[in-house]
Amino acid sequence: MTHILPETYLDYSDILIKPKMGNNLNSRKDVLLSREFKFKHGGIRKGLGVFNANMATVGNFKIAKTLLKAGLFATLHKHYDIDEIINFYHECEKDNISTDNLFITIGIKEGKKEVEKLLQLKSKGWNGLINICIEAPNFYIPKALETLKYARDLFPDAVIMCGNVASGDICLKLFEYADCLKIGIGSGSVCRTRAQTGCGTPMVSLILECADIAHSVGGHICADGGIVEIGDICKAFALNADFVMIGGMFAGSDEAEGEIIERHYQSNEIIDNQNVILTKHFKEFYGMSSTYANNKFAGGMSNYKTSEGREVLIPYTGSMEQIIRDIKGGIASACTYMGASCVKYMSKCATIIKVNNQLNTVFAKYEK
Repeated sequence: MTHILPETYLDYSDILIKPKMGNNLNSRKDVLLSREFKFKHGGIRKGLGVFNANMATVGNFKIAKTLLKAGLFATLHKHYDIDEIINFYHECEKDNISTDNLFITIGIKEGKKEVEKLLQLKSKGWNGLINICIEAPNFYIPKALETLKYARDLFPDAVIMCGNVASGDICLKLFEYADCLKIGIGSGSVCRTRAQTGCGTPMVSLILECADIAHSVGGHICADGGIVEIGDICKAFALNADFVMIGGMFAGSDEAEGEIIERHYQSNEIIDNQNVILTKHFKEFYGMSSTYANNKFAGGMSNYKTSEGREVLIPYTGSMEQIIRDIKGGIASACTYMGASCVKYMSKCATIIKVNNQLNTVFAKYEK
């Protein structure tokens, strides 16, 4: 019989980190942002645990290169072929940029074939560490687990991240083969899964549930989706997420795919008896389950599917480098408020409080 769980599940907007005394850090510059990740199957990687989403608009080479150069982590979307990936690898080598934190995404549609294509990496000149991201919007289906098992068989020493999932019950089974789970279904800014299916789990409660299970067996989690403000990244780390994956925050940047789109709007301001015309700039951003993405990459929307992604224009935000500076600055500042000397200790130092309102937005519409 269907039943309703009694507890209220929380999202980022339902909580804040309560400031308190800690290690008495005097400056944000004293905070150690990079940390060492020791993976269950695949060795050690170092960096700040922030990823770009493995979506076509933001899982591209330009964004990946910028993130890797800044000491973060990066994914590539699954539609690049091996030759394109190898060329990018050699470009990074030439520019002295480490690819140790670069994850190559594959899907599960063709299962074993998608895993086997990665065998070409070594034969075509890849001499670095191999990290694999196995992507499926629903990792509960048997084909997803079969693909994960096969990937582990062929790449016993690789770091393998897979997902997405939105409950703790599947975690232990996946950690038999995976190093990191992507958690979050329906929480992305261009995802319509919750609207179309009614399925999903709010991110705060999901992180708490899955992180506890993951860390008990040496696994890691990546909180994928739901990031609206940089403070949400800080909250995810404070809740014990190892990694955070971001899409929309990067999608308006110079490095994201697509041209800058110009739009003109009539304002309420009047000069010489005429309304002032405003010019605003945007970039296109779309979910990978949208009609647009299915038309572009899958030859159209199958008749058994519904579109679970949005297609939107989002404000142009300029260089990724400024966004990364803001992310690092926000995380470092959060550490000083909670008395954490490094990102790794955020979950140990944080006191989380439930709130009715987290932001004062009274003048947000007037922001320049």
